[in-house]
Amino acid sequence: MSHLKLGPALVAGFAALWLTLVPAQAGPAREAIVTAQLANAVEVIDLASGKVVRRIAVDGAPAGIALSPDRRLAYVTRPEGHGLAVLDLDAGTVRAEIPLPGGPLGVAADPRGDRVYVADWYGSRIFVLSGRDGALSLDGEIAVGKSPSGIAVSPDGATLYVANREADTVSVVDAAARRETAVIPVGQHPFGITLDAQAGRAYTANVTGDDVSVIDLAANKEVGRIPTGRRPYVIALLNGRGFVTNQYANSVTAFDLKTLKPIDEIDVGDHPEGIAADPATGRLYVADWGDNRLSVIDASTLKAASPIATGNGPRAFGDFLR
Repeated sequence: MSHLKLGPALVAGFAALWLTLVPAQAGPAREAIVTAQLANAVEVIDLASGKVVRRIAVDGAPAGIALSPDRRLAYVTRPEGHGLAVLDLDAGTVRAEIPLPGGPLGVAADPRGDRVYVADWYGSRIFVLSGRDGALSLDGEIAVGKSPSGIAVSPDGATLYVANREADTVSVVDAAARRETAVIPVGQHPFGITLDAQAGRAYTANVTGDDVSVIDLAANKEVGRIPTGRRPYVIALLNGRGFVTNQYANSVTAFDLKTLKPIDEIDVGDHPEGIAADPATGRLYVADWGDNRLSVIDASTLKAASPIATGNGPRAFGDFLR
């Protein structure tokens, strides 16, 4: 495969970021940090004005994104550049580029700030990068299932949860020991994974199953499935509800976290991919790959507001609000 998702034709072969547990913010999100994959750039978007205020050139088809605990740095995977870029968001510069073999795609940051984890789509492994203040270096790897994609890290940094798309499983990984401790069967081709640590659950978007798997973290097992639209990609959680992007339906399915039943389907743009929630404003932001925009959803009314224009091929596969 020459590209790691450079268009809708490859969506069935992948579908997406992610999701790490988004750290709590002191106030409303000010900016969205969007990987514009076809533009080979990362864009900093002011959410109040709806304008791109900074564009950072990042070659290699930037896709996955994670933010440092202090939200000053962005870790961006470059599937075609075979590596990870570290961005200084305030300066608008690329601070470092770390070469990685294989197909780096999903990425997550340790909440304690000393490690970054990158999934190798072409291998059955997670790369471990260690260092402080963005000065990272490759520090080993962890064996997981086939075609790992989304990665989530527990709030204490002790456990990783990895969605293995081609294995139909989630790997539970002891971060300190750097080994897989459990394998949880889920739906067909899980890609995005999101933790609800307080409730002791995780959710995977099952690309070809058109559903979401619900995982009990204490029991390490799937305890339910929620139907979605076609080709679910990434899940965000907000105000007792889950929201999953449906790439082939151009929609977001909202579901109740208690009953595990769908509530509504919200129309968004063409091929929605990444999604992130802002608890302070009750809004969700969705990267619409095909329409070059962010859709904005009110989580209470389940209505879409005016979208925000982005560069070409917004993916935002990961943790992208600050």
